[in-house]
Amino acid sequence: MKGKPPFVAVDKLAQSKGIPPHHRESGYRLTESTAGLRADARRNREQIIAAARELFLEQGIHAPLEEIARRAGVGIATLYRRFPDRHALVRQVALDNMALVDAEMERATAEHPDAWGALTQLLRRLVELRIGVFMPVLASSLEEDMRGDGGALKAKRNELLERMEQLIRTAQDEGQLRRGVTPIDIMLGVIKLSRPLPVLGSELNELLIGQQLELFLSGLHAVALDAAEPLSRHRLTLDELDRYLKAAE
Repeated sequence: MKGKPPFVAVDKLAQSKGIPPHHRESGYRLTESTAGLRADARRNREQIIAAARELFLEQGIHAPLEEIARRAGVGIATLYRRFPDRHALVRQVALDNMALVDAEMERATAEHPDAWGALTQLLRRLVELRIGVFMPVLASSLEEDMRGDGGALKAKRNELLERMEQLIRTAQDEGQLRRGVTPIDIMLGVIKLSRPLPVLGSELNELLIGQQLELFLSGLHAVALDAAEPLSRHRLTLDELDRYLKAAE
């Protein structure tokens, strides 16, 4: 099927599990078409994805499929009809997360005429959605998919990185973002900021994450620095990052 898949309304459960209601307005779309499904089957599928996202966040990608089905309010047979194995479900959660990033990037650039304003809104939303928690876990579990030529995951990841690079370059050309910053820097910053310290409790973690995010943004902002002074260090490439993630398993 050519073009973007059809818009699918996100139900109340999906909204409560981490897909905010405003994605209706921001153009959030499913990453795989569900046009051929009945309304109840489509709803079940979305509830399963939302429940899986929540449990993967809480327990990791090895959370029991039976528990995912219970939280989604469906039977285990329904889960397997939609997703024949764990890999298929993990893959769809990864695609869904990429769709969220895509929608948030589109929303931020539409709402801000300047690239720095769009970039800061995007980073705040990605940290709020805790997208970074999934990045290393999903990347390692879907490594073979990422390596495969023409894979949907790899293509979508590369597309998002290209759009991020364009946004970064524009912000640098406008004199707002420090030169030398790369999409990998942004991605790693989101990952680190999305991971709360379990010993501190949720309330303190939210406060500290907010403070650390503002410090991170201040470090990126060229107004407080010399915009012509690049970061003096080796720039980590995507291939190098993949190798580090593989070695850490």
